[in-house]
Amino acid sequence: MKGSLMQRLSKWRHQLLRLSVLFVTCIAAICLPTSAQTPVPFRLFENLFFSGGPPDFQSFGFEHLTIADPHVLGYDIPKTDQVRKALALPRENRYLAIDIEHWPLTGTEADRDSSIANYKATLSAIRQADPHLNLGLYNVLPVADYWRAIGARGGNGLKEWRSRNTEIASALIPHVDMLFPSLYTPYGDQDSWVKYAQANIDEARRIAQGRPVYCFLWPQFPKTLAFLPGEFWYAELQTCRRLADGIVIWGTSAPGPTYRPMQWDEDAEWWQATLKFLRELGKIP
Repeated sequence: MKGSLMQRLSKWRHQLLRLSVLFVTCIAAICLPTSAQTPVPFRLFENLFFSGGPPDFQSFGFEHLTIADPHVLGYDIPKTDQVRKALALPRENRYLAIDIEHWPLTGTEADRDSSIANYKATLSAIRQADPHLNLGLYNVLPVADYWRAIGARGGNGLKEWRSRNTEIASALIPHVDMLFPSLYTPYGDQDSWVKYAQANIDEARRIAQGRPVYCFLWPQFPKTLAFLPGEFWYAELQTCRRLADGIVIWGTSAPGPTYRPMQWDEDAEWWQATLKFLRELGKIP
């Protein structure tokens, strides 16, 4: 009896040891990555134009993002020669942003369907001409919305906005490689802007199906064209760094009846805030 009891105890210990090892192995498989993960670098793009000797933005870690708009593509689905003009625009990389803002994505279902079809045809024409480009649509995925995104139109407004984005994304996401939400600054309330930006970036993440999200920022207020205060601009940069995969800084535009760029000012608050941000990223000493 004693020998039999000892054998049973030994067998139970052995089984308990095997279960313990199995438990630890399962926990490790769940909690630990199978391989070392390399952080994806935060991308910096710019499409900036100044007069009076602006710096070489490449030396600050920026890549120039080429943007094709109706001045090149026209106002209908682009023809072959218009696609060629878009592809001939100077580029520093394989990225191309399509900026077409006159096809409505709100309004009647017929209007939306027509606009979505136009966007699809445009992307397909460019993709067919150069399959190696990384394409994105400015301010389409998601549709920029300030008031509904921050909840000022109530729960139904927020639900409607998300539903619209789902509808558009189901048709267009397969045709793009990245998302370019527009997060310009219509009002001077910094806290509301952060809420607006977070809602739009969250929405972009929801519909992106894993594609990177690069936020368009403009260091000017669209209505007055005044530059943002340094603290406000820095908060925008930090918000995008925290939530997105990169930024595109766009501008500039001086007041007047015709387009002209703003005068470069090395001491401008927005630029000094940008330099602080770039130092924190390790882009400049």
